[in-house]
Amino acid sequence: MKRIYRGVVDGNVIRLGESLDLPFGSQAIITLTTLKKEEQKEITDRQVELLRRGFNLGKKLYTERNDLYAR
Repeated sequence: MKRIYRGVVDGNVIRLGESLDLPFGSQAIITLTTLKKEEQKEITDRQVELLRRGFNLGKKLYTERNDLYAR
């Protein structure tokens, strides 16, 4: 099972934003990646731009889900 959790480091403790669905005593491998405010802003801007451009699902460009149903 592979899941991504977001948390905040507080000394030697990582406080997760959501609860884990693992049994007590489970072993896990943890990979940490630090997020900088600039990186998060760039990610957000990139995703918003993708949403603005719409999704190319063939020859027609759909910018909203309602466009699919208008056909």
